[in-house]
Amino acid sequence: MRIEVKLRPVGEDPILPFNYNYEVYRQIVGKINTVDPEMAREVEISHVDHFTFSRVLVRKRDLLPDRGIRILSDTVSLYIASHSPEVIKSIVEGFMASPAVRIGKTDFIAEDVKPIKEPVIKDGMLFSTLSPIMVRTVKFTNDRMKIWDLYPSEPAFFDKLRKVMILRYSELYGRTPDDSSFSMEVIKFKPVRILVADTYYRGSLMIFRYFGSREIARFGYDLGFGEKTKYGFGMVKVIDEEASRTDRMGE
Repeated sequence: MRIEVKLRPVGEDPILPFNYNYEVYRQIVGKINTVDPEMAREVEISHVDHFTFSRVLVRKRDLLPDRGIRILSDTVSLYIASHSPEVIKSIVEGFMASPAVRIGKTDFIAEDVKPIKEPVIKDGMLFSTLSPIMVRTVKFTNDRMKIWDLYPSEPAFFDKLRKVMILRYSELYGRTPDDSSFSMEVIKFKPVRILVADTYYRGSLMIFRYFGSREIARFGYDLGFGEKTKYGFGMVKVIDEEASRTDRMGE
């Protein structure tokens, strides 16, 4: 399940900082806490991620290298997804009860919250990321252990991603998926680096075609692909290729 939250900036010259993931995470947990403090505590302390969210989508903007993103559009969009109707319900009710949001030094008002129609997951479906996919491994350099962020250009990326998805699925549902085999054909990717709290993470914005396990595909759609998804990594959307073909034919 997923929702779109339309946020209207308040005040003159609204600026969105480049690294806002942790602030958005805290805002979402805060909305849950407004209506269900027990659920908010579970979401925070659990080693299982119960939601994921997109980048803040600013349709008209200027990039200010030393400040952030100047918002030129009337509203921005934030997508939030979860496997749990209860979690989504609490988030929606939290935004309705307390629509004020602050990111960086800019205040926003949530003026609309609406559900997004669920897609039918098919084999060979084309996905595009709404937030970067992050996968990490451990390497030993000079007899020291180092955390290493992987990119799709590295073969280890896909092996680690597969293990991460199976582990996350098993931790949430208490069983492994009936079909745990899947593959991804990367059409293109762009590496990005994001600061979350006091740690930098490297991830990849991607367009990829997915083949294999429908269970893992649905899990990834609801809760994100890869790691650290509750901090705004790994959210994807389906690219409607049929609609794109129809649009091209009508041109």
